[in-house]
Amino acid sequence: MASRSQRLPWAAAGALLVAALLLTGCSGQSLTPTSWPGLAADAETVYVASNQALHAVNLATGTERWRFPVEADRALTLYAPPLVTDTGLVILGGFNKTVYAIQASNGSQVWTFEQAKDRYVGGATQAGDLVLVPCADHTLYALRGDSGALVWSFKTKAPLWAAPLVDGEVVYLPSQDHTLYALDLKTGNALWSAELGGALSDTPALTDGLLLAGTFGQGLASVDRETGKPGWSVPTDGWVWGSPAVDETTAYFGDLSGTARAVSLEDGAPRWSYEVGGGVVASPVLGEGIVYFASDAGLVQARSADDGSSKWVVTLAGPVNSDPLLAGDQLLVAISSGDVLLAALDPATGATRWTYTPAK
Repeated sequence: MASRSQRLPWAAAGALLVAALLLTGCSGQSLTPTSWPGLAADAETVYVASNQALHAVNLATGTERWRFPVEADRALTLYAPPLVTDTGLVILGGFNKTVYAIQASNGSQVWTFEQAKDRYVGGATQAGDLVLVPCADHTLYALRGDSGALVWSFKTKAPLWAAPLVDGEVVYLPSQDHTLYALDLKTGNALWSAELGGALSDTPALTDGLLLAGTFGQGLASVDRETGKPGWSVPTDGWVWGSPAVDETTAYFGDLSGTARAVSLEDGAPRWSYEVGGGVVASPVLGEGIVYFASDAGLVQARSADDGSSKWVVTLAGPVNSDPLLAGDQLLVAISSGDVLLAALDPATGATRWTYTPAK
């Protein structure tokens, strides 16, 4: 495979912290795991993992409900997106090689898993009674959701930074070894693998028989969900860090060069594009006819899904590298640096509903 070296635009990408994980394959580059807040929500609470704590924030008011741990622990670093399970637990991994299960109602610890050999960067995925947790030690751990007991594990050739996607009895696992894996949910055995020519750092999207995955160096790639055969791809000038948002006909995504795109699901043909202003690390989120993009320049933008025309643009107080989240009637945005950690915006206008600044 021909080498396609593409340096990460540090001025555009903003808050990437050095952790010295070397990517394998033909890109010839070193890359580091993300260090920006992880975000999730349920019907009443927003959960944001940042630095030494997991913060639980009232969705309606922006006031703190609880934090874990109660007292700051300098040995603990939490950035992985939390998983809120249907049994009332919040699952997330830390840089201290530990997975935590925390009671969503009060922040108390339920169990831990401590068998990993490296940090956790990506979020977990629930699959029935299992939680699937990707780790930078190249391993996907399948744990019992009620106890954290190990059920099976699957080893890849490079770090895992993204939550897997589960569809029925199949797990789709993106890896930094340039490969998308399909695994049997019950056993963890590989069903197929697809080499995509660049590292994968976010969860693939599934639509109409296709898996769509952003890559570092090869743009947006499509893969047949049944066979793993690569299909059309969309080359980009910058790495595609996030996962595309999709509707019935179109995939929406951004890249580190600062370009946001809408392409046809049928063949990847362009529908519209525009320059965001700053590098795009975060995955876009799709509302009713509106797609929301965020950039490391602190810009949050609402665009018409139909033609890309601007609805509104706001500038926040710091970079936005975490995926925005629509919860209830609010657009939630985590801010990667500065005093304000979280902002709730009106999806229709971009007006700020509330902000959350953690108490020191």
